[in-house]
Amino acid sequence: MESKVIKKLLIFGTMNMAAFMFSQTVNDTLSTRSKTIDEVVITGNSNPKASIKTSTSISTLKPADIINAAPRTTAEIFRTIPGIRAESSGGEGNSNITVRGVPVSAGGSRYLLIQEDGLPVMQFGDIAFGTQDQFTRFDSFVSRVEALRGGSASVFASNSPAGIINFITKTGEKQGGSITQQAGLNYKNFRTDIDYGTPLGKDFFIGIGGFYRGGDGPRKTGYTSNNGGQFRLSLLKKFEKGSIRVYGKYLDDRTAAYMPMPVAVSGSDSHPDYSSLSNFDILTGALQSANFKNDLTIGGNGQVLKSDIRDGMHSVSKTIGMEFNYDLGAGWKIDAKARYAANDGQFLAPFPASVGSKSEILESVAGYGSAVYAGTGTAVDSNAKYMKTVLFNTKLNNLNNFFSDVNISKKWDKVKLNTGVYNSSQNINLSWNWNTYLMEVSDNNARLVDIISNTGTKITDNGLLHYGVPDFGGVNRNYDTRYSVIAPHAQVEINPVQNLTLDLGARYDFGNVSGTFAGTKNTMRAIDVNQNGTFETPELAVAVVDGTVPVDYKYGIFGYSFGANYALNSRNAVFARVSQGGSASADRILFAGYNYTNNDDPALDAVKVNKLNQIEVGYKLRGASYFLNTTLFQARTIEANYEATTQLRTENKYESFGVEFDGFYKISKNFDIKAGLTYTHAEIKNAIDKTIIGNMPRRTPKVMYSFNPNVNIEKLSFGFFAVGSAKAYTQDSNKLIMPGYIMVNPYISYRLLSNLTLNVNANNVFNALAVTEAEESTLQGTNGIIRARALPGRTIGASVKFDF
Repeated sequence: MESKVIKKLLIFGTMNMAAFMFSQTVNDTLSTRSKTIDEVVITGNSNPKASIKTSTSISTLKPADIINAAPRTTAEIFRTIPGIRAESSGGEGNSNITVRGVPVSAGGSRYLLIQEDGLPVMQFGDIAFGTQDQFTRFDSFVSRVEALRGGSASVFASNSPAGIINFITKTGEKQGGSITQQAGLNYKNFRTDIDYGTPLGKDFFIGIGGFYRGGDGPRKTGYTSNNGGQFRLSLLKKFEKGSIRVYGKYLDDRTAAYMPMPVAVSGSDSHPDYSSLSNFDILTGALQSANFKNDLTIGGNGQVLKSDIRDGMHSVSKTIGMEFNYDLGAGWKIDAKARYAANDGQFLAPFPASVGSKSEILESVAGYGSAVYAGTGTAVDSNAKYMKTVLFNTKLNNLNNFFSDVNISKKWDKVKLNTGVYNSSQNINLSWNWNTYLMEVSDNNARLVDIISNTGTKITDNGLLHYGVPDFGGVNRNYDTRYSVIAPHAQVEINPVQNLTLDLGARYDFGNVSGTFAGTKNTMRAIDVNQNGTFETPELAVAVVDGTVPVDYKYGIFGYSFGANYALNSRNAVFARVSQGGSASADRILFAGYNYTNNDDPALDAVKVNKLNQIEVGYKLRGASYFLNTTLFQARTIEANYEATTQLRTENKYESFGVEFDGFYKISKNFDIKAGLTYTHAEIKNAIDKTIIGNMPRRTPKVMYSFNPNVNIEKLSFGFFAVGSAKAYTQDSNKLIMPGYIMVNPYISYRLLSNLTLNVNANNVFNALAVTEAEESTLQGTNGIIRARALPGRTIGASVKFDF
């Protein structure tokens, strides 16, 4: 196994040596006045500079590239970035994102943060049911997206040692704007984007923008799933030695949340054949239904909570931020950023706790006599499939946060120093108010099912089996915690000789956690939840949150990064970097049974911080019509986690190494191609469960790739993005395989007028079945049905953009 890996790396190294020799030949034939293709980047650097002069791996995405790639969610934007694995099958949020084989042992993105204008959207990327992509939307007010993998992220941001994805917005300095109208051609989607910038006076600029949309989304839910929008405002004042900017954002958006869905699987673990069930198409179906709109439960404060399931992922964010920079003279400069966001909302999504036949699901209910479709006297179909469904109903009471980062820098002849203090406060105040239902398996408005005893008593109430989830051990719970961080950091850049740049950075996070959580046990009580004066069967045992636990502990994270970049000439550079960082465990370790008020408890100390060490060695090639970035990487991860649906606590060590390619070549004035490829070998080095040691981490493919050939002929542009992944295992046990896939997203655009452009694009045009995760670890002991999330099938959209 290892010899094959080494052989592949040697082949990759030979390819880069050939590229280097090719670049020398090209240098001899190109005019010295020819410009090389390069981007000036600001993310993960103390000073903006061309990427060839940095010892980091960073990619820049422009709006046109993003639109052509046909992303239907924010996370799908990241799938074309080499090294980044974005499992975007959950809808417009709740996505799993990671970098270079660093594990996704729970949901979200523990080791990578999404930023807007250099400050994080959330302090933690893996808050359960409050992930950062739920509060991030791409619109035409975004000027570009920068993606940093590994490297200096350990010292430039807290809780993001694996990388940073930074959405950089417009300031209004460029006068003019655009209106873009999008519409789905084979699915219901209507969206309008607008942005506009103009000077208001001398060195004073205003920019506004945002979007509004409505529609069903890429899957059939039986109702309007996506409904909402976002508004942004920016005010910028420039003066002789600096500038000040104030900006705001208001987001109020409702989108469907997609959980794992029933999938038929035949064959064996090593050679599985995934397919759709007869009544449920995995490419277009959803667990949502027009017959399943309302939920009634006991809320976090003991009140009756009425919820509209059609709200799905309801994200509300009210944000105000400030940026200030000033040249103090003599090489000194101050740069400050601050932002406050008031975040709340709700997360509603059906989850299939178990799937099977009538006898397996309905007849297994205690007291079963017969079953009918809810609201009718019609007996259920004995040949259909059914689900015991848990409704994930989580109230996002308070996810407010505040971030500030104040930096002072000084430039000497060959030395640049930057030092600063980062301060943050993140609230995590959530209420899990989950219920259990019975329903049929269908992608066409599935019906709820009622169970009737032999004596004629209804065991369920309009499909509701339990107020709570006794099958999960009782998971109704409340959080009310706050995570505060003060992080001094410093970076120094040295140019000892003309072509050599050395940089060293360090950061220390002083973290403080306080608050309480409740729900270590669920007490069963008789409560008239629907307040109709009688007790239905489910009301005789209503789960009520009990068992409050105080939280009061501190943690520290020391991060450092040392890099070196050597320019062989204006077109070639080599770099190396060693870094260490960490990500604090937030709500994911609560309810796992630790002593959360004892800072001297070694068991708690072992899980408070997840550690990541990385080594990178790379080569960068630039030319007048091409670039190639090659990076060899190694990452070692130590982490802890607690998973709600399995009730399992994990403390694992991981290691990954591999190579990453990122390239572009403009073959002629009419044709160019960009491509990326990442090879990763990952392994579990230690674990509580000794049987998984030596296995590959779940859902980690060895190869991920993308390529984009593009043709430009006067007013016409067309091409496609192809995004692919090799096979991976569903779970750490390394039994059941998720097959590899390739998704093709073609596009064509035509400039009708100088300021009017028509675009048509498709996502997954060939309906590839791309499974991104599954609950089951093996087919053994199953009924041929597993629960998995897959990327949606073919969606075709069109847009008209008017520039003014």
